[in-house]
Amino acid sequence: MSDFRFSPRPNRAHEIAWMPWDAQTFARAAAQDRPILLSISAVWCHWCHVMDETTYSDPGVIETINRRFVPVRVDNDRRPDINARYNMGGWPTTAFLTPDGRTLTGATYLPPAQMHRALEEIARFYDEQKNEIAELPAMSRSHDALREPVVSGDVGDAPITRLLENLESNFDEEFGGFGDEPKFPQPEVLEFLLSEWRLSGNQRHYAMVSKTMRGMSRGGMYDHVEGGFFRYSTTRDWSVPHFEKMAEEHAGLLRVLATLAIFAPADDFHATLVSATNYVRNVLLDPQTGFFGGSQDADEAYFALPLDERRRLVAPFVDRTSYTNWTCALAGAFFHVARALDDDALLAQAITTLDNVTSRLVDSDGLLYHVLVPGGAPEVRGLLVDHVAYLRALLDAHEASGEERFLERARALAQTTIEAFEAPGGGFYDRLAGRESFGNLAIADRPIAENGLLADALLRLDALTAQSAHRDRVKQTLALYADTAAKAGSFAASYARALRRYLSPEVVLRIVGDAKETDGFREAALRLPTPFASIRTLSPRQAAAELLPAERAAYVCAAEKCGPPVTDPAVLRQAYDTLYPKEGTKR
Repeated sequence: MSDFRFSPRPNRAHEIAWMPWDAQTFARAAAQDRPILLSISAVWCHWCHVMDETTYSDPGVIETINRRFVPVRVDNDRRPDINARYNMGGWPTTAFLTPDGRTLTGATYLPPAQMHRALEEIARFYDEQKNEIAELPAMSRSHDALREPVVSGDVGDAPITRLLENLESNFDEEFGGFGDEPKFPQPEVLEFLLSEWRLSGNQRHYAMVSKTMRGMSRGGMYDHVEGGFFRYSTTRDWSVPHFEKMAEEHAGLLRVLATLAIFAPADDFHATLVSATNYVRNVLLDPQTGFFGGSQDADEAYFALPLDERRRLVAPFVDRTSYTNWTCALAGAFFHVARALDDDALLAQAITTLDNVTSRLVDSDGLLYHVLVPGGAPEVRGLLVDHVAYLRALLDAHEASGEERFLERARALAQTTIEAFEAPGGGFYDRLAGRESFGNLAIADRPIAENGLLADALLRLDALTAQSAHRDRVKQTLALYADTAAKAGSFAASYARALRRYLSPEVVLRIVGDAKETDGFREAALRLPTPFASIRTLSPRQAAAELLPAERAAYVCAAEKCGPPVTDPAVLRQAYDTLYPKEGTKR
């Protein structure tokens, strides 16, 4: 990272001699024998801005930091791998480290008086306790979650059952959502519950999602003037939000709303889907590149105004930086929204986005860059989150468009991801080992959320390509967390969804014919009751290689067995029910 971003309002934080996370910084800390002050902030983060304007603008704080510490500033969105290892419970994170990057202590927001005390105490402690500090372990107790998971030989549905029980017990019957305040949207949880509902017909799972989505979209969590969801609610009833708007949350919530609009159509879900999609299109999307900005700033005063008064003001700052995982996640969501809204323009936009990711953000080794500033060169290579989001979006693209190039890219990407990130004993590390592995970055982390999403994507890829090349690898990954998923709580939702796909009968729709001429079959296939149907479109030449007739038709396939050809999309559901008479969703 070559520059630092501070509060957009007047502040003196730039007077601190901030350094980036790199070898030169750690060499300086060692040479000067000073502790490191690590500040993890984000351009959308309200309290990060407040800390810039107050604490980091205090003359005494500035002087002490520059004299007694090596200050390092990291942007959370640009370096999620650093955040995962040092975050102290929120943003801003204020962490104090040894010169080699081990954690001494830390906090979140510190007002000036507390920061003065902390700086003096940490500096004195470091000077007086050198011998004891030298014996500190490489990882502090606050990061026990990064320990290697314990491998279990079993792969059953117990983790799914435990997660459902956890969600049931924490569900807020009055306002929706889970737990008390603060409340977060948790789209991965909602997507998991929708899958369970579609698979079993359990109305309770649907009710939890619909209550939550209505609570958010009707209350203060939603911008009823310009559209879009705020990041989270400070209150149990969704009435008082934190006013940032994030690309990440919108990607997940658009998928949830699209599923509701298709399988539980209601005017309010449809209206919110349209409004939220328009917000993303109008504010976050760069129509020239197809990339999405990462966030829009919190501005409580602005968002409290009616439309006519907002138009007189400059809208809150939008971070135009594209973060590859969020851009790919939104592109993937657009494929689902395009189906739900019958919007061909959205489909075309999502295709453009993924084509541009391929041309601009994939290096010669097939690895992805994470950050692209408008007009700049891509930066930060080799994070698992980008590969997972891109793979998932490529599979979405093939299933929605029928274009073969997306499936071919998915094959290549899966192989590159496995070679770069697979861990001995199962699962996948969150980053490439080696370069910049200072401090806790040397710790190998296999996050359950990304591993769950990748396991799910690999199962989809196997189904689409009529192979089982990754099934044993997926089983090993799923077994890795079987005994520990409960500790992850709701963060295990993507893992539980992958586990359910692994344990469920494989359903593949094989559609033969030109991509443009077979769209009706893909539309009908998407609306089948199972959430785990994979939709493969084959040219007549490809069909022959899979021993299928070359004529335009669709086939419902289970494992290696396919039903008779279906020539009319209107009767695809009937063919599915014939093969799976007990699988129809009860609603």
